[in-house]
Amino acid sequence: MSEGRLVAVLRAAHMTHLIDFMVMLPLGAQFMAAFHASPADLGRLVFAYTVSAGVSGLIVSAVIDRFDRSRVLRAVYAVFIVSLVVTATAGSLDALVVARVVAGISGGVLSALIQSVVAEVVAPAQRATAIGRVMSGHALSAVIGVPAGLWVAAALGWRGPFVAVLAIASVVFLGLGRHLPPVPARRGGRDAAAAVSLRQVLAGRALGGLCLTFLVTASCYAVIAYIAPYWLRNVGIAEARLPWLYLLAGAISFFTTPLSGRLADRHGRFPVFMVTTLLSTAGILLATHAPALALPAALAVSSLFFVTVYARWVPTVALLAELPPPPVRGAFMMLNGVTTQLGMGAGAMFSGELIEIGADGRLAGFGTVGIVAALLSLAGIAVARVITYSNTKDRSG
Repeated sequence: MSEGRLVAVLRAAHMTHLIDFMVMLPLGAQFMAAFHASPADLGRLVFAYTVSAGVSGLIVSAVIDRFDRSRVLRAVYAVFIVSLVVTATAGSLDALVVARVVAGISGGVLSALIQSVVAEVVAPAQRATAIGRVMSGHALSAVIGVPAGLWVAAALGWRGPFVAVLAIASVVFLGLGRHLPPVPARRGGRDAAAAVSLRQVLAGRALGGLCLTFLVTASCYAVIAYIAPYWLRNVGIAEARLPWLYLLAGAISFFTTPLSGRLADRHGRFPVFMVTTLLSTAGILLATHAPALALPAALAVSSLFFVTVYARWVPTVALLAELPPPPVRGAFMMLNGVTTQLGMGAGAMFSGELIEIGADGRLAGFGTVGIVAALLSLAGIAVARVITYSNTKDRSG
């Protein structure tokens, strides 16, 4: 097995399903025009995805460690491909809601499955590096995939981005079949000791790991959900230039996200998490309090924000992968994926409650969102420190 090819195909799988999720909100205006939908109808689309994602994550977490994880990953990715077909061919709003339910079923577990496969097949000493390379797909989906999807939608209509992702996903599926090694089951269906161990883990430090995931995710998506309209309305960036902010940050993140993993392997998970989180806190505050800026300054601020919030994800996942014992690692990563979905939704909903559109068309309240997101990020440092100390103590004991 070539580890480089494995990481590349897992990164592509990670990126494609995230583009499918993240491109939905920017396409809201086209959905409203195509299906005569209201803003509440758009909420149905997001709700359908997140609820089905959460339910599927909970179900899979109960059984994942009893099966070959590579087979499960290929099966779930096949469901994702089906969801793309159903989405791209939806002829009504109700059909599109059904398509998003199917997408959520796969999307609710894909990220966690991919992370758990990396944790199983890569040695601990190189694990953060591999996770960093895979997680760069997360950054690329937000800062390159979404703008590219919007360009395709502008040229071909709202179905265009899903057809494009479908074409890429079909190739990725073949790559998974060729390069994904077997990941044997960790426990049998009658292994009661493993079930008890899982309950013990979730009652201990791993529960703190889920809390850390929620803090990192909610603080990130509270800002990401509304950063584009804020930069358009308040900072004064022309809509035609907005994709360039994403593209520059994506180009930088392609190198810095894997670098974060290499540093975490070399210097430890917590020190790198702390540094990247402190940098991301500065990026959050600058991005949410930015005044009118010229394009070069806007490029610098947006790049600091995007690059650092994705860089901190790598030591986070590497730290979490070391919390549960191997027999229940897959189940824990599934529950962590559910927590990620909750954090993304909670962050976006929180922002929506605080932000208002003024008479002049500018967004009010985004600065408050930034302050809360920064505080959540700093709280994450405290939680990560406790988890790290507890994990180190248990190992030495």
